[in-house]
Amino acid sequence: MIPTAKYTKSDQQIYQKTKKYLERKKETHMEEKMKLVENILEIQELEKRYSYLYDFICDYLDQEFQKKDICGFHCGICKRRRDMITRKILKDTYGNGCCYSYLKGKTCEYLEPKNGCRIKNIACKIFTCFYLRRQGYRYHVKDIYFARYFFNSRQLFYMENTFFVDKPVILEGIMKRR
Repeated sequence: MIPTAKYTKSDQQIYQKTKKYLERKKETHMEEKMKLVENILEIQELEKRYSYLYDFICDYLDQEFQKKDICGFHCGICKRRRDMITRKILKDTYGNGCCYSYLKGKTCEYLEPKNGCRIKNIACKIFTCFYLRRQGYRYHVKDIYFARYFFNSRQLFYMENTFFVDKPVILEGIMKRR
């Protein structure tokens, strides 16, 4: 249980809501996850707290996509593209996964051929193409238990819809939407 004297009323509510959410979802390792929530609540400066949460969510998504091999890159070609090649579909809207910007008319400048994305951008990480969505892969920031109660709906919307920019720009936008 979180000590009441140490935390604000808002922090206590975040703790309780997160705990109830995890119980409802029948999450494993609940004590470990709640200890992590307590550690986050101990960060008093809001910008540092958001930065820590943002990094944690990005790392979680990276691990999730790698563990499940969701995009299935092989020889620099994703599952969707390989499927199009095997079905001999010649018209292709973008060449390298989901990192193509229609507004800029080119692949994202932060994409490195060998290492993937070199920035932390939640919107880019949760985006899945139509091919993957048909296979049941769809991610939303609010489905990640840390984001659900630590960020408000405006901040969640901003994080899910701001593509191709680095973490400092996103954090600035999050702070403006408190």
